[in-house]
Amino acid sequence: MSTNHHWKKLTAEERQQAISWAKEGVGISEIVRRLDNKVTKQRIKQIMDKEKVPVTLIKREKNSQKLHEKMFLKWGSKWKDKEWRKSAVYEAMREKFRNKKAHSYRHEFTIDFRDIAFPTHCPVLGVELDYFATGKQENSPSFDRVDPSKGYIKGNVVIISLRANRIKNDGTAEEHEKIAFFMRNFAEQQEPAA
Repeated sequence: MSTNHHWKKLTAEERQQAISWAKEGVGISEIVRRLDNKVTKQRIKQIMDKEKVPVTLIKREKNSQKLHEKMFLKWGSKWKDKEWRKSAVYEAMREKFRNKKAHSYRHEFTIDFRDIAFPTHCPVLGVELDYFATGKQENSPSFDRVDPSKGYIKGNVVIISLRANRIKNDGTAEEHEKIAFFMRNFAEQQEPAA
């Protein structure tokens, strides 16, 4: 049983819309559907060839970008490095992130693994971080909310040593400066005069 289609010509506006969709990475089949099946896939392909719009290449690039975003979210910036993703330290970082996310019910938690830099050394005290530390060691990596009034949100979380995090606790930068000023002055006053 054959179906006799009565194909219609595209208006100039529909043609431009089809070209625009193709440039955005919309596939030929989807363009035909969006145009209510007024023309065939072959006709859309002809239009794109005439306009020199590489539909397949654009679609492939868009899919590649989606894959990159998905993998970046899952594995972080080194997602293409399979050896890195298999490494024990990388797995330890992922595990620390999963544990923090699972136990952060008291604070907003909207960050993804990719939103955090996992340094080898504490950016505050300079000590090497031990991602394999069990229990609460001074050099264990610790998730610090820079502004304690905010949750674990993008731009507010850094990895520092547990020691630095305990020192910082919930004080402000100004309060810590006052403490440092006090400690320096106190130490100077205690030094014997020469």
